Amino acid sequence: MNYIYGKDLTSALDSEYRVYLCGNLKKPQDLKYIHDEKNEMGISHYRKFTADIPHLHTQALEYNYLISGSSKILILDTGEEFVFEEGSIFVIPPMTKYASKHLADTKILFFKSPGGNDKQLIEVDDKVSKWLSAW
Repeated sequence: MNYIYGKDLTSALDSEYRVYLCGNLKKPQDLKYIHDEKNEMGISHYRKFTADIPHLHTQALEYNYLISGSSKILILDTGEEFVFEEGSIFVIPPMTKYASKHLADTKILFFKSPGGNDKQLIEVDDKVSKWLSAW
């Protein structure tokens, strides 16, 4: 059986904004994680308003559960904007170009299948840059 104690997870999130719970990680982290060749799971804690760099995943289907806070997702190819609050779940299919931003104290549990670093950064225009700059 594999496990991670809650106190260890809490301690790791006190010093890092993102920790991985399972996966086949290439970068070191302080939290002991569960090795998994096929999937990745972790928690992101955005302590202040944060906009992530727009990107897509070439292979991974990404599940996101908002533990707390609020997130906005902008689908770059369609211009659709979604607002997600605490308790919401959203799934981003592979090859979906998106931008995301998060209010302070937002926590997201994410799960990617298959795991691995398949992220490709997306160049954005002034309109998307402006969208990313404020809530």
